[in-house]
Amino acid sequence: MKVPRGRFRNDELRSYQIQLKDNLKQLFNIDAIQEEWSSMRDEYNLSIYSPRLDVAVGPFATHERLGHIYDDMLLNPEIEGFLRRLVEYNHINLERYGDGFVLPSQYEDILYMNHNARCFLAVEIEHLVSRKHLMGGAINASALGRFGIVIPWSDEKLRAFVKLVRYLQYLRYAEKNTFNTSNLLIVTKEQMDTALLEVIG
Repeated sequence: MKVPRGRFRNDELRSYQIQLKDNLKQLFNIDAIQEEWSSMRDEYNLSIYSPRLDVAVGPFATHERLGHIYDDMLLNPEIEGFLRRLVEYNHINLERYGDGFVLPSQYEDILYMNHNARCFLAVEIEHLVSRKHLMGGAINASALGRFGIVIPWSDEKLRAFVKLVRYLQYLRYAEKNTFNTSNLLIVTKEQMDTALLEVIG
C-alpha cells in the first residue's frame, strides 16, 4: 500500500489495512500477523532490499524454513475454504479482463509451489501507484508468500494487474526470462471481505 495522494484516501486505506489484519487474526487464530512487515529486516547485514508487505500472515520464516508448518496450516478446513474462495475470485478476475491466454492456477497447483516462502500469506494493497510499482508489489507478494495476494483498490488497478500477469505469462510462452506468479491471486477488496465473512461471520 503505497502512500496515496489525499488525506481521505490515505486514512481510508490505512483503516482497511488494520481491519484486514484484525479479520485475518480471527481466521488464523495466531498473533504472527503484521501490517507493514519488513520481510528482510534480519538480513540487513547483507545490505539487501527489504520489501514491506502491507499485511503478512506468519509464522515468519526469518531464521529457518517453515514449509512444513505452512503445510499443516493448509489442513485447516476454514483456511482451505478461505483460500479456495480466493482462488475462485482470481479466476473470475482473470477471465473478466482476459481472453483465455492466461490459465488461472488451480488451488492444488499453488499448495506447494513456494515451499520456502518467507510467510504464509503476503498481501499488497495497491491504489495510486504506477504500473512499475504494481509489478514490484506483485513480485514481492508472490516471492515472499506461500500464497501471494494483491488487492487492487480500483477497477483500473484490477485491469492493470491482469495485464501484468498476462505480460509475465507471455514472456514464459515466448521462452524469455520471466517471474512465475502462479501463486499470485488478484482479489478485490469486496471479494476479500466476502471470503472472510464466510469463515469468520
